[in-house]
Order: sequence, then structure tokens, then C-alpha cells
Amino acid sequence: MKKIYALLLTILPLFSFSQLSFEWHTDQFQTGYQGDDIGFDYTLTNEDTANAVNITWELLHDRSTSTDIWTDYYCEGLFVCWPDSVRTNTFELEAGQSIEIYHHVQTWADGDSGTWVSTARVYVEGDSANTVNEFVATLKTGLKVQLNGQTVYIMDGDSFEIYGGEMVPLSINDPSGFNKSALDQNMPNPFNRSTTIAYHLQSGSGSIKFHDLTGKLVMEMPLNKTEGNITLNGNLDAGIYFYTLWENGRMIDSKRMQVIK
Repeated sequence: MKKIYALLLTILPLFSFSQLSFEWHTDQFQTGYQGDDIGFDYTLTNEDTANAVNITWELLHDRSTSTDIWTDYYCEGLFVCWPDSVRTNTFELEAGQSIEIYHHVQTWADGDSGTWVSTARVYVEGDSANTVNEFVATLKTGLKVQLNGQTVYIMDGDSFEIYGGEMVPLSINDPSGFNKSALDQNMPNPFNRSTTIAYHLQSGSGSIKFHDLTGKLVMEMPLNKTEGNITLNGNLDAGIYFYTLWENGRMIDSKRMQVIK
């Protein structure tokens, strides 16, 4: 399992320009695992109480050099998420209106370790000289594995465990014999037709359960291999779901997915 350290570089948690203000809701330093979909969440507000404005966002990195390792995409609110192929969009923000923006960065479940940078630009159409702001998200990947029931982290060739909230060196250099159970982020996400989820099981027997936002169990898929993929093809209605990997009556991991129609 790989671990992601996500660092979002901003000057202040709340800052504004002539017509826009941005208020951050996520930590500047975030952690996740290989295949996770990491969202950097802020509220965008039109400070002009008399006039609507057209807001444009752009994702600036060149997808052609990284689509097999990591990707990024944008969501305008909870239910309008653009696929990573859409690199820019303009929408109207009414006078005094606010909207949640999610700048997502996601590594492939089988991607390589390394450092990935995603930059987004947000500005008001026709007033870019005073409203342009760029947000940079930097991700560093590593391994998260199990050794005799102990969670071990491998970063830059060094091994650590978490003790008292701190990473303590273990001096274990060969993680090849570690056993692991893992649940990957569904790809693609969001999706409107089909998506695939990869998993790994130590015992070769388990299940993946799907719950809606109310916590209701809506579907369960049994697993009978140590590793594999399951594919959803129109199994769920549009909405947001959480899916969880279970093994021997124990929850291994849980992730979020969105179905759009």
C-alpha cells in the first residue's frame, strides 16, 4: 500500500481580491494512500452584492506526461465534478453567492512513488489582472505495509512506525515479505457508466460493501481471490457512496465514490 503526503501551499486560509474571496476548509497538509482521491476544499464567494461574475478555473499541468501515474480534476459543488479530460470551465456566480470548490488530486492504484504537482488557476472573466490566484498541490508517495500485524511505512528507503503521533525509524530495509490487504480507489471517479475497483486480500476471502450517504447498505460483492478487480456497470443510482473492504469480519479500508448520470 502506498502513502501520500499532500501539501497544499497557500499564503493565508482566508484571502480576497477585488471581487472574490477564498476560505479553506481542508488542512494544508493532508495524508492519504495510493489510489486515494484527495480533495482540497475551499469556499469561493462573490463579494460583489450587486452583480454576478463569470468565474473561470484552469488546471495547468500537462496531462500527457502523467496520466498513467496521477491525475487531477475539479468539482463545482458536490454534484458537478468534471472528468480529468476537462482542463478549464467558466460558470456564473451570482451576486453575494458562495460555492464549494474541490481541487482533486488522485494517484493511480498501481502508480509509481514520487512527487506530483497540480496547479489550479481561478479568476474572474474580464478582471483577471486583479483576481487571478494559483493554488499548488504537491504529493509525495511511499509504501504502507503490514509486518506481523504492525503497520510499517516505507519512505525514501527508510522504514517507520507511528508512535505517539510521531514517525519512529525502524531500520527495516526489505519490505518484500510484508503481507497486506488493500482497497484501491475506483477508477474512474466520478463515473457514469462503469468503474473498476482493485483489491488485495491476505486470506483470499472477503467482501466489498457499498453504503449510501445515510449509511444504508445498498450492495455487497463477495471476493474469493487474494487480489483482483471488480467492475460496476450501472449497479448503482446517481449519488455519493462509500465502499468498504471486509476480511475475516474486520473492516480493512473504506473509500468514497460518486455516480453521475
